[in-house]
Amino acid sequence: MRERIFQIVQRARPGDRVSHAYDIFIVAIAFLSIIPLMFRPQDAGPRLTAVLNMVDVVSVYILCFDYLMRWATHDIKTGKKGWKEFAKYPFSPLAIIDLLAILPSLGVLPETFKFLRVLRVTKMFRYSKNLTIVANVFRSEKNTLLSVLVVALMYIFVSGLIMFVNEPDTFDNFFDALYWATTALTTVGYGDVYPVTDLGKFISMVSSLFGIAIIALPAGIITGGFLEQIRRSQENREGYFRPEELHCQKPFKGCNPRSYGSVRAYLKAHPKMVAYAATMAACLLTNEVLYAVSVAFGTPLWLDTVGTALAAILLEPTAGLIIAFVNNLVQAIQFGNAGNLLYSGMGAIAALVFGVLFARGKKITSKSLGWAALFLVGAGGLISCILTFSLYGGALSTPTQQLYYDALGTLGLSGVPAVVIVLFADKVIDAVAVFVLVMLASRGIIGSRIDPKRWFGAKKADDRKAANAKVAEEEAPGDPVQYVLGIDVGGTSTKIGAFKVDGRLVASHVFGSQRVLDDGSHGQLADEVGVLLGQSDIDAGQVAAVGLAVPGAIAAEESLKMCPHLDLDLRSYKAFLRSLFPKARVAVLNDADAAVLGDRWCGSSSDLDESDVAFVTLGTGIGAGVMVRGRLLAGAHGAAGEFGHLCVNPAETQLCSCGKAGCLEQYASASGLVNAARESFVARLREGEGAERAQAPAQPQTGLETCPQASAQTGQVQPVDDMQAQAEARRVFPDARSVLDAADRHDPVAQEALDRLSDALGFGLAQMACLVDPDLFVLGGGLSERADLFLDAVGARYRAYALPVCRDTPVVASSLGNECGIYGAAYRAFETLHEGEGPSG
Repeated sequence: MRERIFQIVQRARPGDRVSHAYDIFIVAIAFLSIIPLMFRPQDAGPRLTAVLNMVDVVSVYILCFDYLMRWATHDIKTGKKGWKEFAKYPFSPLAIIDLLAILPSLGVLPETFKFLRVLRVTKMFRYSKNLTIVANVFRSEKNTLLSVLVVALMYIFVSGLIMFVNEPDTFDNFFDALYWATTALTTVGYGDVYPVTDLGKFISMVSSLFGIAIIALPAGIITGGFLEQIRRSQENREGYFRPEELHCQKPFKGCNPRSYGSVRAYLKAHPKMVAYAATMAACLLTNEVLYAVSVAFGTPLWLDTVGTALAAILLEPTAGLIIAFVNNLVQAIQFGNAGNLLYSGMGAIAALVFGVLFARGKKITSKSLGWAALFLVGAGGLISCILTFSLYGGALSTPTQQLYYDALGTLGLSGVPAVVIVLFADKVIDAVAVFVLVMLASRGIIGSRIDPKRWFGAKKADDRKAANAKVAEEEAPGDPVQYVLGIDVGGTSTKIGAFKVDGRLVASHVFGSQRVLDDGSHGQLADEVGVLLGQSDIDAGQVAAVGLAVPGAIAAEESLKMCPHLDLDLRSYKAFLRSLFPKARVAVLNDADAAVLGDRWCGSSSDLDESDVAFVTLGTGIGAGVMVRGRLLAGAHGAAGEFGHLCVNPAETQLCSCGKAGCLEQYASASGLVNAARESFVARLREGEGAERAQAPAQPQTGLETCPQASAQTGQVQPVDDMQAQAEARRVFPDARSVLDAADRHDPVAQEALDRLSDALGFGLAQMACLVDPDLFVLGGGLSERADLFLDAVGARYRAYALPVCRDTPVVASSLGNECGIYGAAYRAFETLHEGEGPSG
């Protein structure tokens, strides 16, 4: 949403008619907004005065909205993330001009500052290419022009001083002499101030001649610079007129509303926009209804930010910001006071607090509650105090507030201190009520049928499925129903899924990964694939494409490298698939790349088309798939996703399966988790550490309790030799599932291993953020199915290790769990149908 808002509010790109129409609209509004300044109040009648006031009020509302939208998308314009970018915007030159042009109409500044409204004309200048060229001329020649200005100022001062000393009767003060020197220099005229002595007349003539030189010099500089800028603009018009946006905005490739033929067709093609519009309308209505109810019944609550907060949680903070503005716009129109728009600042705080601290998937913690209280009560109360005193002279606006004030009066408090206390107390009560209502409502909506994200996400998936079905029909119009297979080969197990051409998963099967050697042997692979075909009643001839996701780096010639957990010859695997499915196209990709494609297709990141997403698979090993602006990053050697072999501990002595030591995979994978649990278990057995008996149900059980070396009488674990300890560790923790189950029972050994995994993974994600800086981290693979046990810890460790600008990047588990790989492999197979390539050979 913010990306599209940014495209609209900035100068339009070629082909973007909506943005072009917005540009024209803003220029027209800017011109209309200065029309009231062309009439003196005493010259305008009552009717004209009312019309001019309405024009000023409406235009300032629109200009305020434009200011907020530019502020909300400023980080996209600069290409930098973090709250600091938003904090910088109000202090940028254009933002200061915009704000100064708006404030006089809001009643914040005295009437004497009414002239600042003239600054609104700068809105028109921003969209003029000729004025852009002129501005660039002054920017490029500023040093030369400043030198000329300094010379002119020095001459004015000296000549004015000489005239003031020489003709004391001609000038009342030195300022008049400077005025004369300035006008004489520019040869414009002197008015009623002119020299009377011969020396004065001589100086006047010299000033005129010097003035001609002073004017001619910069004129020549400007003319030369103007021609140079014209040449540059013709060489690269797009880069010249929007240099600051080239890094953040791609050429507009969308369809304009007219191209859809009807409004219904346009809305059908944009389900996300419909979901946003419907949700925002409902949230706005919620604000208005709750506010009307509170006013009607005289409750001590405002509740006019409930809808704002809900929109921020259900959609995004920008949606809440827009609702806050529209909500206060309605009240400004209702009360006829443009100053009410300033109260949208409190709505903006609510949108940011709820959209950032209590967004989807985030738990309520004491820390988040503290920050919420600071902003909702502290900052909100401060804004309320400033506006109450600046707009209403400190007068309280509700009977409840007056009741609080009277109660304070009985305690001896009155005046400004009492008003401030009342306003802050009012914010505390309202903030608590809003928080309770919003949390209850959001928890009831998220995941339900009316969840907007679920709605437009499903619509998007349906659109993709329909496109896949259309392509498949075009490929084989006379064939029976066709299928696409997605195969995800892991170090321990292989998952295979059958998808219909509409993208629907109809069957899946999991089996132990088989060795496929260069001599063509493939173990029981044919039998396992046959199980899937049999349970879904699919004939091999109906398979149109197969996507094969494999662990390791895939070189340009499609040979497999760095596959330490499995004997796998890629060419033999492809030959087997071609022999089994003679009509199918075969596409090969890295398993982590497949996982990120699958998640982007139907998982947690499915609504982030143009965002940067890093997907980390946590299985027998660790891999990563990275999407940069919607495109998969493979690398020069196909190893861009080998995240598991990032060195996180150079001091490690044990070797990783890749031959190096200290790899992330040794600590944060399923095998690393099991090894850590076993090592901790063995260490405790060696030390003879005590453990609670299994018969004590009140205490959490540990793996040590099942150890036969534990004394039945004392509950002490007796020291054992290494062979026994390791055998016992393998029995207690045979696989990652057993470690996770033990951690769920609060087993200290398993929890220690899980803490090590969380710390290592958080550290690894922080290193990845330094290079990729994604919008979202998604965790997949087998371990992600129990992400509830470690996701919070991973997020906390990531924030502790990450750079400050990257700390707010969310870390979530994929909604597809361990099926991301087969979805991604199938997606790649569907792409081969779209590409129209022949069967791979």
